[in-house]
Amino acid sequence: MKFSQEDMTDSHSIKSYDKKSVVIQSADKSESTTMTTPFILSIDRLVTVYPINVVLDFNTDDADYFKSLDIEVLIIGQPKVTRLPGPILVKFSEQAIGVEQMPIGSACRTYNLLISEGRRVALVINFE
Repeated sequence: MKFSQEDMTDSHSIKSYDKKSVVIQSADKSESTTMTTPFILSIDRLVTVYPINVVLDFNTDDADYFKSLDIEVLIIGQPKVTRLPGPILVKFSEQAIGVEQMPIGSACRTYNLLISEGRRVALVINFE
């Protein structure tokens, strides 16, 4: 007997990933998009033109942008994890947004897990 997990979410999800690309499954499951450049993914949108600074240069305005997405968790995936400065983390905390930074693979898996739990989450992937 074959078992498979039924996808109960109507959210963008990660279909696959490697060190240089991420394949995103659309919310309606009708198409996939392969990303090889930095992007922001939330349950209902894929942002390919960064409206924010690069991860290493996040500032308080970037925290405000993520607050506008109505998220509770921000996952940042990078090949080499670099930590955000303390003042930026404080700003995210004041906005009631948890921030997790991790390698790309871990970030993709964590994003899929959190959306399966119905959490409001955004994923930032920076391949550099």
